[in-house]
Amino acid sequence: MRKEVNGGGWLSPEDASFSTSVCPSRAEFILQHFSYHAECHELVVCASAQEAVLRLESLYQAHTEDLEEALRCSQVLEQVLTYQRGTYPYLGIFVENIVPKCQNAHAMVSKPGFYGMTLTRPDLFSDYLLEQLQSLVDHAGAVLVIGKSKRLIPISFLQEKTLLRIQAASGLQSLLTLPSLQDIDDAIANGLGDWEASPIRPLSLFSAERVDYSLARLKHYCGTSVEHFQNFVLMTNYQRYVDGFFHYAQHALANGHYSEWVEPMDKSMTAETLEHSYARESAEGFQMPAYHLKLPDKNGITLINVGVGPSNMKTMTDHLAVLRPHCWLMLGHCAGLLHTQRLGDYVLANGYMRDDHVLDEELPLSIPIPPMAEIQQALVEAAGEFMVDLDELEMRRCLRSGTVLSTGNRNWELRIRELSRILNLSRALAVDMESATLAANAFRFSIPYGALLCVSDRPLHGELKLHGQARSFYQQRVQQHLSIGLRALEILRSKTMMSLHSRKLRGFQRTPFR
Repeated sequence: MRKEVNGGGWLSPEDASFSTSVCPSRAEFILQHFSYHAECHELVVCASAQEAVLRLESLYQAHTEDLEEALRCSQVLEQVLTYQRGTYPYLGIFVENIVPKCQNAHAMVSKPGFYGMTLTRPDLFSDYLLEQLQSLVDHAGAVLVIGKSKRLIPISFLQEKTLLRIQAASGLQSLLTLPSLQDIDDAIANGLGDWEASPIRPLSLFSAERVDYSLARLKHYCGTSVEHFQNFVLMTNYQRYVDGFFHYAQHALANGHYSEWVEPMDKSMTAETLEHSYARESAEGFQMPAYHLKLPDKNGITLINVGVGPSNMKTMTDHLAVLRPHCWLMLGHCAGLLHTQRLGDYVLANGYMRDDHVLDEELPLSIPIPPMAEIQQALVEAAGEFMVDLDELEMRRCLRSGTVLSTGNRNWELRIRELSRILNLSRALAVDMESATLAANAFRFSIPYGALLCVSDRPLHGELKLHGQARSFYQQRVQQHLSIGLRALEILRSKTMMSLHSRKLRGFQRTPFR
């Protein structure tokens, strides 16, 4: 176990520990614990959160570069296998005492002890890691440990140009490390396993392999590299919202409010070059295209056209969760159930009935999904700014909060005899197909969430969503609906992230990282 220093020399763990507030004997005890129970090697104690993040980046870069160089230069398969030793970095923390009065919703521990994780792409997650580690050091006195794990980096998760070389080399792929489903699961997020009996508790929800898998899937579905995704995410079902988002981006970039626009195929543009956008054409070939209005600190806005249905929503949010964004917001359409509702009215979901069934195994139906007050308040405030011509009474009629039933059956109207009793007993205001799925998966992964739905039909009252009626509705309401959602995200961005990440999202057994 050695530590490389800036001068190029090496220090033993005992020497390295003198640069921290951890005494040598205590540091050695911590290193031995991680070495034995996590089977890690070359472990060191870091003096600061910044040092830990830099070391993680250095380890990961060195290991991936070694693998790629071996593949580029090797003419013999055995030579490649010799170099197949690149492993994921390991990050561990030790907390001796907890702070009982700490009010953090994240970056905190409920019990003292050892926590650890394998980690990938520290360059992508550097700001997130620094934020979490710094808070753990400041509030819990965490000791930070970095080393090399035993988990080999699957060759499939390296750069695309490397993968093309592998495919061209006959017989090579079968000899290299490939992803294993044993290491790509959501056991931690699903509350499985006995953490208390473990000598090292999980530090985050996802293993390195699980993160790498989702990063690859995001690019496949969305058509853009993961580096472009922003911390505030809008999800919708229609190209019309993409068009509206593009027009919003034109004005926002021209006024200097954002730095860059990125559309599928990684086409990046600024205010001066946005006229060359082919947003519609570039989305062809991607199932759920994403568009990014970027800020340097990643607190811009990403809009994803997820298409229709709860299965698509679950697929997208399963993968988006590894990026640990600050907010997911659904802008969708719904069927209004009350006779007092009109086409174009809004429904602010504050309760969800899950008739979609795509998350029943991961999150039992008996688990309530609470509304996020911070999101609700931002949506109401934003709606008020775009409905200034309405008095308070009319505003309350046009914007109602209540329960939404999300179904997996697009033709749910054909089951009205079965559904009418439950709709009445639940006091549901609307039926849609995705909002409960988004809320349930966000709750499962501890990500703030919300949904603002627009009434596009009233099937119980004879107003079905037919072509002519739908076209008129879209022309009248899409732009205002999108504007309210965008403004709500701007309001949320102005708040502290500590207030946005509600303690409602923490369980009594939860990982330290948000």
